[in-house]
Amino acid sequence: MVLRPVGAAADPPPAGGQEAHREGIHGNRPGRIRPPFQRGLPGSEGLPGKGDGSLEGQCALALPPGGGRVFPGTERMMRKFKMQNSGFKIGNSGRGWVGLLLGLLLFFPSAGKAVAPGDLRPVEEKLERWDAEAAWREVQGLLQREGRDPGVLEVAAQVAFHRGDYAEARRLIQAALEAGGEEEKRRAFSLLIESTLGVISSFRRYESPHFLIYLDEKQDEILVDYLREALEETHRVMSQRYGFRPEEKVRVEVFPDTKAFYLCSTLSARDIEVAGAVGLAQFNKLLILSPRALVHGYRWLDSVSHEYLHYLIMKVTANKAPIWFHEGLAKYEETRWRGGPSYLSPLHQTLLSRAVSRGSLIEWERMENSFIKLATPEEVQLAYGQAASVIDFIVSRGGDAGLREILRRMAQGAGPPSGARDAIREVLGWPFAEFSDRWKEFLAGKGLTEKEGIQARRYKIKGGKADEDRMDMEEIKSLIARNRAHLGDRLKEKGRTGAAVLEYRRALEESRESVAVMTRLADALIRLGREAEALKVLEEAGAMAPDHPTVYAQRGRAYLRLGDYASARRALDEAIQINPFHPEVHQNLAAAHERLGNPDLANREKEATRKLLR
Repeated sequence: MVLRPVGAAADPPPAGGQEAHREGIHGNRPGRIRPPFQRGLPGSEGLPGKGDGSLEGQCALALPPGGGRVFPGTERMMRKFKMQNSGFKIGNSGRGWVGLLLGLLLFFPSAGKAVAPGDLRPVEEKLERWDAEAAWREVQGLLQREGRDPGVLEVAAQVAFHRGDYAEARRLIQAALEAGGEEEKRRAFSLLIESTLGVISSFRRYESPHFLIYLDEKQDEILVDYLREALEETHRVMSQRYGFRPEEKVRVEVFPDTKAFYLCSTLSARDIEVAGAVGLAQFNKLLILSPRALVHGYRWLDSVSHEYLHYLIMKVTANKAPIWFHEGLAKYEETRWRGGPSYLSPLHQTLLSRAVSRGSLIEWERMENSFIKLATPEEVQLAYGQAASVIDFIVSRGGDAGLREILRRMAQGAGPPSGARDAIREVLGWPFAEFSDRWKEFLAGKGLTEKEGIQARRYKIKGGKADEDRMDMEEIKSLIARNRAHLGDRLKEKGRTGAAVLEYRRALEESRESVAVMTRLADALIRLGREAEALKVLEEAGAMAPDHPTVYAQRGRAYLRLGDYASARRALDEAIQINPFHPEVHQNLAAAHERLGNPDLANREKEATRKLLR
């Protein structure tokens, strides 16, 4: 989300809820606040608030799982900040008042009584580029000289928060409140710290060579090994490609449900379900939502890799890259850690092809402000595809070296958007208008085609196992097809699997693009020993829904029964990369590893199965 500086003209607020996507609040110069970066998905149940993005009710800070506190007076303070927005504008469908508040309190510290603003500036500059350790060393001298000054204490609290030392941040902000009075901005920051402590205090810390991972051990311990592998592989690959190696271990926090994620990230349910915000690079750390929290999960390992790219871009460009460059590079690189597919998924090919043929590509100005300002999940995903294709074009003309040079020059130049445009002109030799025209020609020449039945996935906050079953059935658009699928389910439960196959095929005749029917049919075919037929059905389903875990789980079962253990492993690994909470997937993967001679990996999957079944 992008905030306009004080005094800038604000667009009228569009209808809808609070906005967010892969962006968030990261520090920048006073008068120019820049966002965190949220990893995307696409409502409103599951979180405090009305679900319409309005402030009332949202700021009652619901109890996080595992304990926490409700902080009185928060709603009143947030409502006051809503009325005093001072000309700032945030994102799309509504106004992100919580994000606005955090931008204000984190990067416009209260004026100190004794310390001139210029004395705080060196610390603020380091925070802007997330150099928290250097900022901490700098602020120590100020604390020694002016340790009772409320402005110094407040900035020191911000630095401690960016270091992940939340207890010290609480101590410092409380000292600032005592020294400077109960100023509402400081109190709001204090509430954010308390909320974060209330959620994080029950988390367990896990370590890898380059990362510190914090999560709820009871609910999400199963994620740790997969996270370590994905993060370390991302670090290895990106350090080779961009020469970036963080000096400190990168902090990663995984939130077990949407309420906990909301308290610590400033997002709303609408941001998660509509805008697709399931991950952020914010406050010098990576935050992601557990895949357990969403119906069918999501590409959570690609998501954390995507957020690490934002962290990398922030550091390498000294926080000077525009939103479209951030999102484009993160999207372009997010699957590289696993040797995964290009950004041109069937969905993005379809959206880009349609936009090119209709002349409806999203304007640069809309992408430079915020992807969150876009009206629909389809527009958001089109923006991701466009931005990634821009990076693709840069690499096609300047190579990887040219891309790295653009990053380097951005760090030395002005801030966005001119800094990126100047860097592109200096490296590729084209004014930005010509660069834009050439990129469009490049995109038109890729021969992109629309795929039938492809739709942007809308994520759903999970309320229980029944939610998955209900949502599966709701995805079948035709009422006749839904009734036939339901009859097929009943027949299968009674052991009449052959009859169930007939009903599922009849359902497909009514709803030919229903992935929910296809996976039901494939399951029945596998039960009948007709694995080859099932794989053909699943191939079609996977083309339309490449992020549906059931497609890969069923493929794994089919390949395992056919004795193709390598293919079974690949399919089951992919199912876990989307939703790792189904015991049968781990059980089947353990069997595949045993047949492939991987006893350690087999034992890991057996242990995961045991944990999920206990």
